[in-house]
Amino acid sequence: MASATENNLIEAAAEVFAERGYDGAGVAEIARRAGVTTGAIYSRYRGKAELLFEALDNALENHLDGILASSNQNSPADILSSLGSSLLNNRGDQDALLLEAIVASRRDSELSEMLRRRFEDQGMRLAKIIEEAKSDGLFDPTIDTKAIVTFALSINLGFAIFRTMDTPIPESHEWQVVIDRVISSALPAQ
Repeated sequence: MASATENNLIEAAAEVFAERGYDGAGVAEIARRAGVTTGAIYSRYRGKAELLFEALDNALENHLDGILASSNQNSPADILSSLGSSLLNNRGDQDALLLEAIVASRRDSELSEMLRRRFEDQGMRLAKIIEEAKSDGLFDPTIDTKAIVTFALSINLGFAIFRTMDTPIPESHEWQVVIDRVISSALPAQ
């Protein structure tokens, strides 16, 4: 469990990275907003890349855990439907952090590796839900799980870009029709 200082650092880092971008964010500004010294940051994190990743990871984990916790008793198809519906939600700073991390990862191999592992972890969690659905006879076992996971993660990344650019997105009920149709196409043939 994170300490109050770590939580303050992560919140301050998220704000600064979202406002100023990765290159414009300074460790001194993050420390000032968190009410700590730069030494407190460097005693916990190797540098700006790790701090950006922690801020992003915290936002992504809270979002995914929130959906999975609220869907605890639901079928895998319902969980996937909830994940699809949540794509329309504005995630302001989370989207900004994700896009900053992706751009920065092109120049920072450490950050790139952290992001790759994070998306791999999200993919494994989603794959587990899909595999459980397949073994319970709720999903077509002939559809490749990795392909479904890649499709879902790609849509998620695409929406992060759309939301950041204020691209018009469909109405909630219209989007839900599409999500339900996509999911129903993966259900076993009757």
